[in-house]
Amino acid sequence: MLQAYVMHVFRRFIDLILPATCSYCRETVGDSAIPFFCTTCWNDFSAISGPACPHCGKPFESPETLTHSPDHECSSCRQTPPQCDQIVSVGYYEGTLREAIHQFKYRPCRSLGKPLAQWMLNNIRLVSGLDCIMPVPLHRKRLRQRGFNQALLLSHAVSDAYGIRLSIDNLLRIRYTRPQVELSGQERIANVEGAFSLHHPQDINGANILLVDDVFTTGSTINECSKVLKKAGAERVNALTLARAF
Repeated sequence: MLQAYVMHVFRRFIDLILPATCSYCRETVGDSAIPFFCTTCWNDFSAISGPACPHCGKPFESPETLTHSPDHECSSCRQTPPQCDQIVSVGYYEGTLREAIHQFKYRPCRSLGKPLAQWMLNNIRLVSGLDCIMPVPLHRKRLRQRGFNQALLLSHAVSDAYGIRLSIDNLLRIRYTRPQVELSGQERIANVEGAFSLHHPQDINGANILLVDDVFTTGSTINECSKVLKKAGAERVNALTLARAF
């Protein structure tokens, strides 16, 4: 208690001398408990709601979609079915949420992991029957550069909240790849092809797996991970991401 009080007083003293500014709106953060964000901006995240493709989670524009055909898939899933059985993204990768993820990954600001994970948990309901959670892994070189795996921090929170076993050393990224953000759609597919492997493939046979990552863009990384898991005998692979880009 004393330590927490001292830290609070110290923070207020620093704010008086060098007021912290919000990473998005550049106003002072005031009494916000979130690092680098004011309360107004943090509460402005856009959660995905309304009808969406039951396979890849892509939101449909029309509110009438799925009314008469709940299993109707988007054109992309009908043309090229994803390896993953179901993908759910919690928010739109835009505005304040995009800025928060950038700060989380590239600043890097590890302390944003807990509040981002809590916002994600507040806006989802997981399917039942999951056997384990797997974060999309980083290559060891990227891990050394960043210092942590953002998908692992999100996975820890989901595992703790739902009491589902967390597997952190089975799914591996065995090939160093260029950052997906630098590449186009087809380049992303080629970039991650053969980049993942399983350390203990026998543990996957018959399992229902939940993959966790920070952002879904084209789905190339999720698909490649799912392909490896399905090849090892996974019964079902679902995916959860903090945000989805369009």
